[in-house]
Amino acid sequence: MTFPISRQGLEQIAIALAVGAAVFGLFALVRWRRGGEWQRFAQSTGFLGALIVVSLGIAYTIAPNIPTPPVPLTARFAQNPTPDNPATVAAGRALYQANCAVCHGPKGLGDGPAALTLNPRPFNLQVHVPQHAPGELEYWIDNGIPFTAMPAWGAVDPDTGKPKLTETERWEIVRYLQALAAGTAS
Repeated sequence: MTFPISRQGLEQIAIALAVGAAVFGLFALVRWRRGGEWQRFAQSTGFLGALIVVSLGIAYTIAPNIPTPPVPLTARFAQNPTPDNPATVAAGRALYQANCAVCHGPKGLGDGPAALTLNPRPFNLQVHVPQHAPGELEYWIDNGIPFTAMPAWGAVDPDTGKPKLTETERWEIVRYLQALAAGTAS
C-alpha cells in the first residue's frame, strides 16, 4: 500500500496553510488594534498553525518512506523551454525509443524487454507523467531515481566528456512523454 500524498505535496499544503495563518493573524492584529472582536481570528491562526505542524510532521516522518524521489523546489517549477510542436514531440519520440523504451516499453507502460530483469520494475509513464510537473520529470531524467535502475541521463560520460543526453534532449523527451500520456503521440 502506498501513501496517497508525497512529501512535496505536504510541503505545499503547509505553505498554503502558512499563508492562511498569516492572513488570519493579520486580521486578528488589525481587529485587536481597533478594539474589535479579534479572538476568533487568533484562534483560526492557532488552528492553522497546528495544521502546519501536523502536515510538516507527516512530510518529514511518514512521507520520506514513500517511494517518490525528492525533487528540489526549483526543479518543480521549471518550465519546458522546448517548443510544444510536432517536431519537438517527434525528436523526443526518437530519443525515447533509442534510450528509454528498453525499460519503459515502446508506449511507456513499464513493459520494455529489460523490465522483467529490474527490481523495482520501471514506472508506467502513462500513469505517472500526468501526475508530475514537467520540471520534476526532467529532474528525474537528468539525475536518475535512487534505488532503481533509472540512470542519470544528464551525467557526464567519462569517455566523451559530454552528458548522455543534453538538457534540450531531456526536455524533448518530456514533451514526448506528455504527448504520449495525453494520447496525442503515436
